[in-house]
Amino acid sequence: AKPVANNTPGPSDTTAPEFSSAAVNGSQLVLTYTEANTLDPAALAGNAGFTVNTAAGTAAITVNSAVVNAAAKTVTLTLSRAVTSAETVTVSYTKPTSGAVVQDAAGNDAVDFSSREVTNNTPRDPLSVRITIADRALTADETTTVTFFFTKPVNGFDTSDILSPNGTLSTPTANAERTIWTATFTPTANVSAEANAIRVDLAGVTDNAGNAGVGGVSSANYSVDTRDTVAPVISTATVTGDQLVLTYTEAGTLNAAALTGNAGFTVSSSTGTAITVNSARVNGAKTITLTLSRAAANGETLSVSYAKPATGNGVQDAAGNNAVDFSNQAITNNTPDTTPPVIRTATVNGDQLVLTYTEANTLNGAALTGNAGFTVSSSTGTAIAVNSARVNGADKTVTLTLSRAAANGEKLTLSYTKPATGGNAIQDAAGNAAADLHNQPVGNVTPTPTPAPAPAPAPAPAAPAAPAPAPEPAPKTNPDAPNADHDGVPDAQENQAIGPKGSAIGDGNGDRIQDSTQAAVASFSAKTSSGSDTSVTLVADSQDGMTASGSNTRITSLEQRAAPAQTPRALETPIALTSFKATLETAGSTKAFSLYVDPKIGVNGYWLQDHGGTWVNLASSPYGGKMVMEGGRLRLDFSIQDGGPFDADGQANGVITTFGAAAQMQLSIAGQASDVAHGEFWI
Repeated sequence: AKPVANNTPGPSDTTAPEFSSAAVNGSQLVLTYTEANTLDPAALAGNAGFTVNTAAGTAAITVNSAVVNAAAKTVTLTLSRAVTSAETVTVSYTKPTSGAVVQDAAGNDAVDFSSREVTNNTPRDPLSVRITIADRALTADETTTVTFFFTKPVNGFDTSDILSPNGTLSTPTANAERTIWTATFTPTANVSAEANAIRVDLAGVTDNAGNAGVGGVSSANYSVDTRDTVAPVISTATVTGDQLVLTYTEAGTLNAAALTGNAGFTVSSSTGTAITVNSARVNGAKTITLTLSRAAANGETLSVSYAKPATGNGVQDAAGNNAVDFSNQAITNNTPDTTPPVIRTATVNGDQLVLTYTEANTLNGAALTGNAGFTVSSSTGTAIAVNSARVNGADKTVTLTLSRAAANGEKLTLSYTKPATGGNAIQDAAGNAAADLHNQPVGNVTPTPTPAPAPAPAPAPAAPAAPAPAPEPAPKTNPDAPNADHDGVPDAQENQAIGPKGSAIGDGNGDRIQDSTQAAVASFSAKTSSGSDTSVTLVADSQDGMTASGSNTRITSLEQRAAPAQTPRALETPIALTSFKATLETAGSTKAFSLYVDPKIGVNGYWLQDHGGTWVNLASSPYGGKMVMEGGRLRLDFSIQDGGPFDADGQANGVITTFGAAAQMQLSIAGQASDVAHGEFWI
């Protein structure tokens, strides 16, 4: 059983090596051969006869070198570039005509081959992203731009792939190559540095080949500065009685530190009546309450201003930002109406007795029952009853229909007792009941009956002392001149009207509408006692100089007339009389008027003569009027009742006619009126 070494030579190797397979990884392509023994390890030169192509042979990749591993029966080619994971590669071999060739150890040359498929083991390109933030030092709610730079074109990238716990990102938009995506970013609050990052989940992002990314990536941290640098700004102001509450617009809260004195606040009233700030306190997160020196009246127009005080605490937020100064902030007045209506005038014409009330707002328009608590007495002793009563809330009047007509010259008195049961009492819209009254004198404007025609002419009677005859008119302008609004004043003259500061020429009341186009606004040029011209504007159905919305009151005549000879010597009339006529929608109603004049003419009211011959100033508070300086013009506000004591025709016929004077009367001149209520006097 001794082994014997067999040195007998076998048959010679005559079989050539053949291509078996090929695989590429990056720039290394390895070919494996089928061979019974080993390959010849001799060095190969250049590409050694090998060629490599991609995409079915349309694009060649150069072979830089070839190395034989004899024992492994492989040849490794080094390519001029790396093959990508998505490429399709083929390899070919043609034995070179010179130099070393691929052969086995027995010298058999390898068989040529063409376009043999190569297994591509090149790993897939990793998808990565780089994130930049335009501004890394952000304040809360500030917006900046975030940019995402991908290493390859990507699809399916949206906000679901972005994680940002500290802020809001818009939907990203891509450039044409889809490699750069941008979004806007708004942080919301300060958080820890670790949380201050924008993260991308690459697992949800795919490239053009449909390959998804792996893992996630975060941007560098950014900082958020939440310091409040915005000053509080006034938003609203509301007053109820003597409590004025200011609300501020502020991201945080106001500083609750105690305020001193008026804390820089001042309050003004359109009435001119003084009102000061006694104290100020911060109450609530964003409000300040001012306690005023007096209660605001219902309907009073107020404004508030603020200037940071030089010393002491001013208004500021919790971050120390001082509140912004402001001027003339309008105040919403919620002070309730607690003042009952008060009887102002009572005038009878025939069987219609009209009562006018002084009331800040309107009367309650609810229907009245029966005599509504009114009784009327006559000096003649002849019975007279109240058949019915009706309210005109807007005009603040109550009209009584009597059981008979009052005779001309008959003296009547009126009494009122609030009904105990049934029926509605006289009250304002807020429910404040009018006070009872007793023996209120009634102005009687019932006209004298027209006498029957005399059988023969009789001597002319002497002229009565009152009412005074209508004053003579001043010379009129051309009656045929254009007058589009039919107010008795030519358009050319109205177009020269001078209004309050800031008004255009031809706009005498500053409502931004030319007077020549408004039937309720008329302007003319009056002659002063010194011979100069001055502009005068009349507004009918006026509300602080503006015509009431929807008004149907019309001015049909406005002219200057000479003052009557019996004018009191103490009454100075620098522009004589201003005569006008106005038509009303409702006969017997009361209308407000405004007369604009130049304050330089030196007047202190609008004076009229009643049917008893007494001159009174209707533009004074006892008669419900007032005088207001408005943009360098003096506005005289007054009211006249159709058929009342200051309506020259004395008839409730839907037409008011006056011969009044914008005049000056020394207030030291006093006299007794011909017919006033008990306890009243005339100045």
